[in-house]
Amino acid sequence: MKKVLRRMTAGLALGLGLMVSQAASHDLWLNMTEYTPALWQHAKYAPTPRAKTVVYVGWGHSYPMADFISDHIWGGLQRIEPDGSRVDMEVGKEGFRAVRVDMDTAGARVFAAHVNPAFYGPVEGKENFHQIYYEKYAKALVSVLPQRTLPLDGPAENPFIKPIGHKVEIIPMVNPNRLQPGSSLEVQVLVDGKPAADYELAASSLFAANAREVKTRTDKAGKGVVLLEEFYGPWIVKASRSFPATGDMANKCESISYTATMTFALPFVRGH
Repeated sequence: MKKVLRRMTAGLALGLGLMVSQAASHDLWLNMTEYTPALWQHAKYAPTPRAKTVVYVGWGHSYPMADFISDHIWGGLQRIEPDGSRVDMEVGKEGFRAVRVDMDTAGARVFAAHVNPAFYGPVEGKENFHQIYYEKYAKALVSVLPQRTLPLDGPAENPFIKPIGHKVEIIPMVNPNRLQPGSSLEVQVLVDGKPAADYELAASSLFAANAREVKTRTDKAGKGVVLLEEFYGPWIVKASRSFPATGDMANKCESISYTATMTFALPFVRGH
């Protein structure tokens, strides 16, 4: 009986260790069924104008979906309205945590998510000391269009230039929902609201089977340019960096890992 209990305990510890390790290495991102939905109206089904999208959580190593995110890892989701107000959102309880969102006015929305920051990889012989401390953030950029408006029409201002306050955040220098395949997208990475140099940037189509990652690094101003290749539809840009722990964190872990993702869409519009 004692041997069986020891095996069960060891197995449980191994399983928990694998889950924690996977949490540290997985990416977090947000998928939307529509990134540029237009308001529509119907006498019976939508007496007042509305636009709809569905948000669901991406977690893992392959796009657009890879794994389910567990309750102890999941941190939360907010929707930031055009006026800057914030709405805490309840996501689904199972699978990819899908939730439908109805919006009744035009304008830019940012959907912002994070996981619970955590340590992983206990170091043998050191009590309460780990290999890595990680934080992961994600946001999706949604442009709700007026009725009968095409994604490339209308004013060209960039409503997504304002930071939302994530610890680590990617800022697009132009509205990426207005770009077309072959465009270059300049972004800036911020950490605690300040430009972050030497972050790896990786851009890729979320759905194209033959898409490749285009990589670069941020400069001293935290900026970098990525090429959006020939694919329409949803895209992801990821910023990441790991570095040795310093200060108080040096007493708790060997290194720190920060990751942020940003998703948007290159709209297919006939005649443009």
